[in-house]
Amino acid sequence: MPAGKPADVFAAIPKVKSKMASLVDWQLFLIAHSPEIRPALRVGLGLGIPGSLLLLMGRVDLLAYAVFGSIVGMYGRDPHRWQRLKNQLIAMALMLGAGICGIVVAPMAIHGWRLLAGAMFWAAFSSLVADRFGIKPGGAFFPLFAFGALGTLPVKDLPAVDGLMAFVVTALFSVLLGQATRFDRAAQRLVAVHDIYWPGILRRVRTYLIVIFLAGALGIFLQVEHLQWTLAGAAVPLAVGNARGRLQRGANRIAGTLAGIVVLMGISYLQPNEVATGCLIIGLMFPTEAYMVRNYGLALSFFTPLVILMLQAANPSAGSQMLWDCAMGNLLGVVVGILAAAIVERRPVVA
Repeated sequence: MPAGKPADVFAAIPKVKSKMASLVDWQLFLIAHSPEIRPALRVGLGLGIPGSLLLLMGRVDLLAYAVFGSIVGMYGRDPHRWQRLKNQLIAMALMLGAGICGIVVAPMAIHGWRLLAGAMFWAAFSSLVADRFGIKPGGAFFPLFAFGALGTLPVKDLPAVDGLMAFVVTALFSVLLGQATRFDRAAQRLVAVHDIYWPGILRRVRTYLIVIFLAGALGIFLQVEHLQWTLAGAAVPLAVGNARGRLQRGANRIAGTLAGIVVLMGISYLQPNEVATGCLIIGLMFPTEAYMVRNYGLALSFFTPLVILMLQAANPSAGSQMLWDCAMGNLLGVVVGILAAAIVERRPVVA
């Protein structure tokens, strides 16, 4: 080694440390001032506070209902107070309508064509309402998934009243959190105008009906175990109004789901107890919302284990086979959604 080389290396170490520290400080600054942090905190608290109460009560099985109630918080991003309240009330009506319908029919153990019929109704109706009022996130995924997931949970002869209460209370709490924040007065004067284009709205409704039907019929023919994942997967690409966007959204969905399965396998290896599982479900909601807009695939790597953990908590008899059933059903739905939408709707939808 040439003379003086070690000294040069050691002399450079403080500079490297200084640059690394500056980089870390800059990253922390970006995270702390990111526009995604406040909505993510609201959504996280929207599940964290009611979820913690459920954990204290020893009712981890009710977290599935609370999770879907907290999703109402995802619609609270508008900077205008009254517009945010309007968006969240509309979203709450959709989520509660679809979720309560699922809770009511759960004792009937619906599956197959009956599950598909209900999913088609909520997909079409949710798409119509979301496009009519311009609420974000757009599309029908969350109400459709709420109906399918809550409608297929194993319950006794009567609807789960305690789950219904957890669902409604968490949804109302999420709306209150959306209003319990400081609103920028300057932003209040910048009111966005939502254009209503009925031909595009109705065309998207038609696309939802056809795509969900095709995905569901194929899933029934192939005897998919968890049909609700196939139906929800088919709805994911339709939230985007053009073929390239749908392909990208579908690819992100597949990659995020597979990454989430890997994360879930690691969690399963640790064999967390019931309370730890509940804490994981609550904790995964924050990064899900934090990355939902910025990186959809990464957000799903958190959302996938969250959903499967909450379903397993509500149905402890579900084994590890559920992981692959959900992954394969989701993959089938996404592929059918992309291909069928490309055939049915060649022109982009104007939202």
